[in-house]
Amino acid sequence: MAEDIQKKIAFRLTRASLGIALMLGILVAFIQIAMDLRNEFKQIDNNAREIFLVVQNSAQRAVHLLDSRLATEVVKGLNNYRFLTYAAIKDDNNQIMAEYEIASDNYTSSTQWFTQLLTDRIAEYEFPLVNDDNVQEGSLVLNINSDRGLAPFYNRAITIFVSGLLRNMGMAIVLILIFHYMLTRPLTTISARLASIRPDQTEGRRVMHLSRHQNDELGNIVNSANVFISAIENWQGELSQREQQLRLILDASPNQIFAIDGNGEFIFVNNMTERFYRCSGEKLIGKSYIHLHKSINPEEAKSLNFCLKRLPKMKQGSFSVEQKLTDANDETHTMQISFIAFNMHGKNCILVVCVDITERVKAEERVEYLAFFDTLTGLPNRNMLYEYLKKDISRARRLNLYGALMFIDLDDFKRINDSMGHSAGDQLLIQLAKEIESNKRESDTLARLGGDEFVLCMPELHKDLDVAKQLAVDLAERLLANIRKPISIGNSEFIISASIGIILYPLEGDDLETLLSFADTAMYKAKQLGRNCYKVFEDSMADEAQSLLALESELRIAIKQKQFEVKLQPILDAKTGDLVSAEALIRWNHPEKGTVSPNDFISFLEQSGMVVDVDYFVLDRVCQFIKQQKAQGLFPKNLRISVNLSANTLHQHVFVSNVQAILNSHDIKGTSIEFEITERAALQRLNEVIDKARVLQLQGITFSLDDFGTGYSSLSYLKRLPVNKIKIDKSFIKDCVHDPQDDALVSSIIAIAKRLKLGVVAEGVETQEQVEWLNAHGSVYYQGYLGDRPLSLDKFHSKYLLPYKSMTLSS
Repeated sequence: MAEDIQKKIAFRLTRASLGIALMLGILVAFIQIAMDLRNEFKQIDNNAREIFLVVQNSAQRAVHLLDSRLATEVVKGLNNYRFLTYAAIKDDNNQIMAEYEIASDNYTSSTQWFTQLLTDRIAEYEFPLVNDDNVQEGSLVLNINSDRGLAPFYNRAITIFVSGLLRNMGMAIVLILIFHYMLTRPLTTISARLASIRPDQTEGRRVMHLSRHQNDELGNIVNSANVFISAIENWQGELSQREQQLRLILDASPNQIFAIDGNGEFIFVNNMTERFYRCSGEKLIGKSYIHLHKSINPEEAKSLNFCLKRLPKMKQGSFSVEQKLTDANDETHTMQISFIAFNMHGKNCILVVCVDITERVKAEERVEYLAFFDTLTGLPNRNMLYEYLKKDISRARRLNLYGALMFIDLDDFKRINDSMGHSAGDQLLIQLAKEIESNKRESDTLARLGGDEFVLCMPELHKDLDVAKQLAVDLAERLLANIRKPISIGNSEFIISASIGIILYPLEGDDLETLLSFADTAMYKAKQLGRNCYKVFEDSMADEAQSLLALESELRIAIKQKQFEVKLQPILDAKTGDLVSAEALIRWNHPEKGTVSPNDFISFLEQSGMVVDVDYFVLDRVCQFIKQQKAQGLFPKNLRISVNLSANTLHQHVFVSNVQAILNSHDIKGTSIEFEITERAALQRLNEVIDKARVLQLQGITFSLDDFGTGYSSLSYLKRLPVNKIKIDKSFIKDCVHDPQDDALVSSIIAIAKRLKLGVVAEGVETQEQVEWLNAHGSVYYQGYLGDRPLSLDKFHSKYLLPYKSMTLSS
């Protein structure tokens, strides 16, 4: 309590005022006393001179007359001056004529000690006695007791000191009272009013002004305090809003975010943390993080505790670890945990952020799995095969052993996909993969390269090449037999065969791509031999493989240099022989080999995917030709030029936009274009093809179904496909005149087409007899060498379009 009083301004003002008043009183008193003392010393000197002036004449006469009696009377007469302790008259020989002395030892005083500090105890004076001629005839000696002489001064000094001190103390008390009523008490009141307002809950309250102090410094203090309170309210409002926003953000975060103090106890948690531990925030606050997690998984808690102890040793004040954590539902998550040290209210705390990366880790594992394994069958893929094959070749070389690489391709697998759908095809691949794997050795590696292609790597068969070859052949024969077994999928039963190519290693070198290429070449040779068989790679096959590589290189150059030429073959009305349309056909003008037959490169273009660029090239060239003819008025209004589309081009997601871009670049409409698609291409992605065809049909483009009858489409598919025309394959037209079966088949196709209101084109018509047969079945168009061969654009222009103009002008 005493310490609190001493800290108050009132007490300190009182103490300071009293101290200053006391010091000023003493200082002023000392100054006055010093001045009085100085005057008192002068007064003593004046008293001695006054005494001399009083007795000067009598003493001078006594000296002049050498009258000792007179001198004695003069000296005795001075005993009335109490402060005189000695008086004497001396003659001109300095002989004492008379003297008077009071023993100083008989005089005692309480101030005598102080007098001795100020001056000599006895003040001695000697005044000369001179005659009228100004000749000294003797002297008067006076000794004054300084303490007796200063006695009046001491009395005055005490009075001055006491009165001055009392006066200053009184003034100090007055000032203290003034300070109290004018400053201390108002400040105390203001302080009490300000203290009654809680900073965290001002509730709109303000400090009230004191009466008569609204416009002085105290009023300014109150105004400043109220401004400060308003600022606190605004700051608290903004802080509360930011806190709410931060809380919303933290609670909306999919990550665990919480803070713990130096004791490892929760001081803040977000919603995700509450859900993870299945506990409300109110219950978590104050609980030990390590003890809480220890109740779920002690080993994880031990690792977390190690991380918390490690943090203070980190210079950067933070670090991250990846760790598995189990939640309250006993589900394990992979977490990226960040520990961040921070200081709050002078205490060391730790912010913990747990990011659940379980899905990311699974995705990474999935990506890693996909990089080496096939998703459908679970078999190793090409990458994993290469890794195994590298090791097998190295080991075979080191141990002088032979191994074999077997390339397995299912025969006509696409038919199943087209007719039964990809789901059935996938189930078939899975069962066949299991069948092949059940027949291989444990040391063998079966991989799926994609589609219906499998590769079987058989390391360390034998040291003898012939024995190793025979072992590989034996396995190939078993595989072919097992693959041919009926396979049930749903309510359907399938029988499928395979073609197998075999290459031995390291006989043919260590290059993996070359080994696969040679095995692939042997497999294609097996397909050429009739399928459902195997073929061991021979050196002569390498030349064929090399030819395919050379063809690929030459075709790439041909596409880049536009070595292709577009020719048009007319399609004529069977009855009138008039031109109704034309088909655009591609020809390759090789700079060295001359004209290359389409049979030598079209299939390879389709297999390699390069056919897409060629398809767009043909369409662009046809559009350019149409634009030129229309500019000259030579292009009949109802004439269309048909362009063949491969499956690769048709299934491009940018196919429609690319077609529109080419038409727009030549400023022509789709009413002059027809696209020919095969049944296979259409049925691979039926719904997609239907959507694309309908979009282009709205722009005037028509579609025809090419090589009708050679595919596997049903009448229901023909009804769904948005085609305007069908083209009967030449294999049916060839013998329709003589073969009753072909006659019936073609007749049926024409009848169905007419019922579906579709145009009909017969391909490969070469005889007049065939034309007459077609005329017997109604309005049918035909295409073939009987009508005309494929013509260059210039010849087609001259033979078919110029006459059209002449006919138009004449009419």
